[in-house]
Amino acid sequence: METQPITNFSEFREAIPKLVAHRVGGEVFPFAVPETDLLQVTEEARTHPQARIGQGERADRFSATLKTPEVDFQALPLEEAIKAPIHITVFQLGSMREKCGALAEVIEQIYLPVTSLWKDQGLSWQKVLPILFFSGPNCSTNYHCDPTGVLVVQLFGRKCYHSLKEPEKWCPLDLQEADGEEVKPADLKDSDILSFELNPGQALWSPWHAPHWVDAYDETAYTLSIAFWDMAPNPDPAAKMELL
Repeated sequence: METQPITNFSEFREAIPKLVAHRVGGEVFPFAVPETDLLQVTEEARTHPQARIGQGERADRFSATLKTPEVDFQALPLEEAIKAPIHITVFQLGSMREKCGALAEVIEQIYLPVTSLWKDQGLSWQKVLPILFFSGPNCSTNYHCDPTGVLVVQLFGRKCYHSLKEPEKWCPLDLQEADGEEVKPADLKDSDILSFELNPGQALWSPWHAPHWVDAYDETAYTLSIAFWDMAPNPDPAAKMELL
């Protein structure tokens, strides 16, 4: 089950302060996502000097995502690497976003237009950053809460984003901000969970501090996650609107 998609900025403004995830489209995300090359993305991501490479083991806690891989992923032949069960995060895209980089067209056709459109619509934020999340077959970004609001744009393959219908019931804000590892509540039922299957070209709004986890299927998949710090539904003269 999932929530209704958000297709206009009036609905999106109402959703921004809340903790429930929604697909986005229509005037909020009217963009065609360009195709990317799996081989190029894999090679540039795994050799990126700031890449965070983990095992991506599916579990109830985030630390399992970051376990040291059992294989030397960077040394694998590329044809094997694109099928390896590995999780990669690249927070600073660097050369991947520059001319001829694996994500150059995504930056030009998605990241920059989204931030420009949302700014023109009066949304405000302190800073915004594009991040690559790369998941090998059956890998997961396990249960966690982000310190930002995130626009998740599926670039390649399929993922399933899971969140909670009543986030405050399971994860009160004071617990989210506590220093310690986030663990998926053991007594969650299917009826408590919102699940969104993301295919290439689809986008989803993941709110600030909303508990969630993301599973890849039996193929490699990756997303561009556009993280907005202190997103607000209205103009704010104190907002820096910094584009990273």
